[in-house]
Amino acid sequence: MKRNDRCNVVGWGTPVRGIGFCLLLALGCLLTGSARGQLPSKPPFTQPPTQPPGQPPSAQPPKTPPNAQKPPVKPKTPTTKPKPKEDTPPEPVSMTLNTRDGWRIHAEYYGPQEKIRSGKETVPIIMVHGWEGQGSDWNFLAVGLQTLGHASMVIDLRGHGRSTTRRVPGDNTGRTQTISVDQLKPDDISQIWRDLEAAKSELMRKNNAGEVNIEMLTVIAAEVGCIIALEWAVRDWAWPMTPAFKQGQDVKALVLLSPVESYRRMSASKSLNHTTIRDRLSLMFAVGAEDPRFASSVKRMHDRIERARPSLDRLDPKEAERLRDLFLIEAPTSLQGTALTDRSLPVNRAIVYFLTKRLLERSEDLQWIGSERRRPIGD
Repeated sequence: MKRNDRCNVVGWGTPVRGIGFCLLLALGCLLTGSARGQLPSKPPFTQPPTQPPGQPPSAQPPKTPPNAQKPPVKPKTPTTKPKPKEDTPPEPVSMTLNTRDGWRIHAEYYGPQEKIRSGKETVPIIMVHGWEGQGSDWNFLAVGLQTLGHASMVIDLRGHGRSTTRRVPGDNTGRTQTISVDQLKPDDISQIWRDLEAAKSELMRKNNAGEVNIEMLTVIAAEVGCIIALEWAVRDWAWPMTPAFKQGQDVKALVLLSPVESYRRMSASKSLNHTTIRDRLSLMFAVGAEDPRFASSVKRMHDRIERARPSLDRLDPKEAERLRDLFLIEAPTSLQGTALTDRSLPVNRAIVYFLTKRLLERSEDLQWIGSERRRPIGD
């Protein structure tokens, strides 16, 4: 029998001679198939391994959904103590004041912020707006003064704001009527200073309770309100002294913003010439210097008072500043009246300086008298 040395391999076409080569070829195919079975069919870790159907889950961690909320983390204990809450001024208190001639005057009392100074060292202030204005025009200044330990009684003048109710004249049944500023009669205007007297009466009660010092009473007024403030200050100093108790003479300082000399039947001339205004009280005038009409008028009023008071030019500068009781603030603006209290202007800072120099630093001369102060006899 003839030996067959050929090895026919399907697909290769030409017979391959030699059994050795055939063995090598078969061994190569076996190794190649084994190696190919070990390669993954897909890139690794594209999908997590799954459990066979019907088999219990393994001890592997559970799968977390991609949008699942993370478990809460306990906050760390702060290493520093929280800052204590800063003191804030009290909210204004609304009240109704009754005048002797039957008007119900709306007022807002801005009490002093606590822990600034004692009540017996607190400056009480009455704020008087301009004609056709209202007490809320003073809000920014009143709150600012609160934070410095001052107390302000801010009123709506009769016929203005929420002060439009009065008792019907001559009626004893309690009937009232509503009157706006345009309906004010000459008698109403001539008695408008009584609105300030009603405000002082309320401050007197607070003085008697030790909450303010009425001996430091100050009035801050604007435009036509300055005429009313000047007249009332003269009246406050006109009460005669009695052996039993002090009455009147409580107003010690006036701040006059853009004061006008006259309006309707009211005039400031008589009050400016009175010895109380000319010689006794500390005065501060303020005006928007970019309005020539207002600026020249206020400058004339200031100069009239300055000529009546002793000159401080020859004194030592420090001593002159200590004795200075007349101020003129000419703000770089055309704004007037309560608008001068805008935070961008120097008027508010000047008012604070004025109150400090003329009242707080003179506290030894303006000591709280006692708890038995009362309204003047006959008022």
